[in-house]
Amino acid sequence: MSILSFEFLLFIAVIFCVYYVLPTGVRWLALLIGSAFFVFLSGWQSVLHLGAIVLGTWLGGLALERVKRKRGLLCLLLILEFGALILVKQDTSRAAPLGLSYFTFQSAGLLMDVYRGKVKAQRNVWKVMLFVGYFLQLSQGPISSWKDLGEQLLEGHPLRPVSFVSGFQLMLWGYFKKMVLADRLAAATAVLTQETGALPGWMAAGGVLLYTVRLYADFSGGMDVVRGISRMLGIELPENFRRPFFALSVAEYWRRWHITLGGWFRQYLLYPLTISKMGLKFGKAASRWLGKKTGRAMPTAVTTFLVFLLIGIWHTFSWNAVIYGAYFGLLMAASILLDPLWKKMNRRWKLGQKRWMYPWRLVRTWLLIFPAQFFAFTESTAQSLAVIRQCFAGWSFSGAVDKLTGIMSAKEWGIAGMAFVILMLVDILCEAGFAPCERLAKSRIWVRWPILLLLLLGICVFGIYGPAGDSSAFLYTQF
Repeated sequence: MSILSFEFLLFIAVIFCVYYVLPTGVRWLALLIGSAFFVFLSGWQSVLHLGAIVLGTWLGGLALERVKRKRGLLCLLLILEFGALILVKQDTSRAAPLGLSYFTFQSAGLLMDVYRGKVKAQRNVWKVMLFVGYFLQLSQGPISSWKDLGEQLLEGHPLRPVSFVSGFQLMLWGYFKKMVLADRLAAATAVLTQETGALPGWMAAGGVLLYTVRLYADFSGGMDVVRGISRMLGIELPENFRRPFFALSVAEYWRRWHITLGGWFRQYLLYPLTISKMGLKFGKAASRWLGKKTGRAMPTAVTTFLVFLLIGIWHTFSWNAVIYGAYFGLLMAASILLDPLWKKMNRRWKLGQKRWMYPWRLVRTWLLIFPAQFFAFTESTAQSLAVIRQCFAGWSFSGAVDKLTGIMSAKEWGIAGMAFVILMLVDILCEAGFAPCERLAKSRIWVRWPILLLLLLGICVFGIYGPAGDSSAFLYTQF
């Protein structure tokens, strides 16, 4: 069931009614039953795989609190979970279970938290099932910890008008980004893989930029929908995007893009590897070879490279994913090793205080990020290289209008342009600390509802619907 479908909205309405009618202490049962029904509609593969993960997480957590050799048991449990993930994702002949990576990472995080003593193993298997298979997370994420989400799901929240309205606004905003902007740009980005040789260079480069905008609007739009609906239930999901177009470095970009995925890898892989015995020994050895400052940074740089390599492979098992991850891994590792030099230059010339540095750092960041985008949407390395070559050929603008209107009508381009401008204006306000969603939720009723009705009308009139727009297919659902 697509979260953009009318059936899903009816399903959510029923969940709301049942949730707020039940006594506070048992409201989590409405979420549990709703999640089970949602997974059942997703197919038997989702039911079996999620069921196996839930049982493994529940029994594994209980065992980790009782056995003496906890590390060996944890390794076995993680090998089984991630081994199943790898096997399923390698079999491209079958559709992967809904939310496969999301609930696998979330359950693995719970097991590691139990192993470290951060949380107690949950005795109730149904509560584990709700945490791992919370239906609003399955299609888009985010990846949450038990402390961030598990306790919220079980609390039972009263109906708070401000939170309900704020969530409704966020949901509408997500639908706007997905249906009005992202799905409309699908036609413009599809030509990159269909007519590569026939495209002039400026159109190929522009298409890659449009894909970046489409991916952001698609993924963050889906996240806003699920976060908004959860907020209407009193549940606050962690933020997964924080306006990445305004990042001033590659490191900052990854602190703003898919935040919970990066946070999971830092918490459960990067930090443990860096401070492990092997990491400390490597740091000491590197200090002898390269000097104290560089040597101390080497363990973090190497593990950071490995983390981004795994993030690339997480997206898909392909050479494109390896190149994508390795590229960002090298950039991040280089930034860690060069950080002392940058700090020295900053102290000497006060570069951080220069106003002209802001646009330069913004442009520099996107010049570094842009090459990776060629490997993000193409299916093979050969196709990626073909698009890159095409960007350097045929920069004649003769007949540009005809070429553009051959992809989408002038009206469609105009709607996409206006939607992008609105998206950027809202992001600029948020970046400036204005928080339009929160302010609108607390504004007067005669101010708030005309704006919300106008947004709803815009979605209904300008949104892309039906098979032609493929509005049900989020770009990240397959992960």
